[in-house]
Amino acid sequence: MGEAGQTIFSIRAFIAGYLGPGAWKFFLVMLGGSLGAASRYGVCLMAVRMWGTSFPWGTLIVNLAGCFIIGLLFALAEHAKILTPNTRLFLITGYLGALTTFSSFSAETLTLGLDGAPLSLAANMILNNVGGMGLALLGMWAGRVNLG
Repeated sequence: MGEAGQTIFSIRAFIAGYLGPGAWKFFLVMLGGSLGAASRYGVCLMAVRMWGTSFPWGTLIVNLAGCFIIGLLFALAEHAKILTPNTRLFLITGYLGALTTFSSFSAETLTLGLDGAPLSLAANMILNNVGGMGLALLGMWAGRVNLG
């Protein structure tokens, strides 16, 4: 095993030894999440510098890119069987989860359709979109009422 492999094994052993065997999975999600959040921030900064603030280009870019990437990773995991469970935790749950939650919504909604559950697909779309917008509006209203 090379030096990098030994280092990863040592970190994994340390985490498992001191925090329990399931802690490694949390570490993978946290590591992927921190990289995804930093990526999102970087893309949004770049978009503002390039196109200004008249439209949320950065959010659009990360949402669309995240949807493509999660679709690709789902296909690789399902058909090519090349993603280990830990790699899926790092990339899909961690990285893409922080980069964009819209990618998870898209993949899960499409899966409902592919699984032959059109009512669940429609409910998921309506509840997430209408419910999300409604609760965001309610939160804005509550904040304005409480803050003056």
